[in-house]
Amino acid sequence: MLPHSLYSGQENARVLFERKTCEEYGMKLSEFAIVRLACAYFFICPGITYGIFTSRLPALKAQTGANEAQIGLVLLCFGGASLISLFSSSWFLKKWGNRNLLLYGSITVLIAVILMGIASNSYFLGLFAMLGGLGTGFVDVSMNTQGVQIEKKYTVSCMSFMHASYSFGGVIGALSGSVFAGLGYGFLTNTVVMLGIYFLFLFKAYRYLLPEASEVKEKEDTTVNAFIPFFIIFCGVLAMIVYSCEGAVAEWGSLFMHGVKGASEQAAALVYAGFSVTTMFSRFFGDRMREYFGDMRLCAAGAVITVSGLSMALFLDGAVSALFGFALMGIGLSPMAPVLFSQAGQYPNINVGKACVVVSIFAYSGLLFHPPLLGFIAHGYGLDKAMLVVLGMCIVLFFGMLALGKIKR
Repeated sequence: MLPHSLYSGQENARVLFERKTCEEYGMKLSEFAIVRLACAYFFICPGITYGIFTSRLPALKAQTGANEAQIGLVLLCFGGASLISLFSSSWFLKKWGNRNLLLYGSITVLIAVILMGIASNSYFLGLFAMLGGLGTGFVDVSMNTQGVQIEKKYTVSCMSFMHASYSFGGVIGALSGSVFAGLGYGFLTNTVVMLGIYFLFLFKAYRYLLPEASEVKEKEDTTVNAFIPFFIIFCGVLAMIVYSCEGAVAEWGSLFMHGVKGASEQAAALVYAGFSVTTMFSRFFGDRMREYFGDMRLCAAGAVITVSGLSMALFLDGAVSALFGFALMGIGLSPMAPVLFSQAGQYPNINVGKACVVVSIFAYSGLLFHPPLLGFIAHGYGLDKAMLVVLGMCIVLFFGMLALGKIKR
């Protein structure tokens, strides 16, 4: 039997060790919470600017005297510039680092959207839209890279929370657009007030971003420069389908409600609002769901919910069922983009930034080209037939998620 003094000493050492471990764990969780909020703040930036921009398009149209075709070209300028910046973002990530690129891109987006408020014609509006698109592409890559780096460092899921912050920004931006329009204020006042408030805390958030995401030079495998692993490309293809479905709801959902289901314009305007709100709230709980069910199971279940929601919108009579169906799609699609970026970024022997660039390029391609393609199909066969293409993509998404799990194993 050990002497009492020796026993007490060993017991005290054990207690001290456990206390120190708990304190270190608590400090780690506290640090994680701060870093996560800092990164989430940058996710709000493209969300709030997009929400203001889309909700105040009628004001911009009246301000510049642009017609529908010219507004379409402005949107194309934004999307095309985003793709250009995505293709060049790997070089900028190496040159400036993740944190700096995220800051510079965010400031560029804020300035571009405010400049739209002083555009006197569609040419200047398109020019400023291109500037905003360039900044948005850089922000998209760098913010997702930062999010994946946080997951890797703290071994805690957080990408759903990050994308929920983007959705939150979109809701706030759209609501502000509605309020400022109701009060009779123009686009410039709307952007200066809302984005000015956002800018106040931008550098504060920048201070707490992970330096590892930019300053630590990751050891790149020689295979990274030779080819991109099939798993990363497959993640990108699935992200392209996800963004295509989201774009279909955002750009065609209200027209479907009004033209096919016979809803009023006011009711039809609720489609994207309902979709965004359900997406946002689902993503706030998404990280816990990921840890409980696993990424692939959660996304496969999400695909089933998405198919069910869109089927409800397409095949059941009445505008109310369509509205609920589109809202259900928001729940189903909500975990997919965060999971795909996370899975690609954590794939072994590939730089996180490069993986996020590949997925972003595929995703934005779907968002840019698929909605206009639906327009051509709708023109020839009707919007109800065109939305069947989206339903088919949702079904492909289910089998794609199952296949992704097998490819990973």
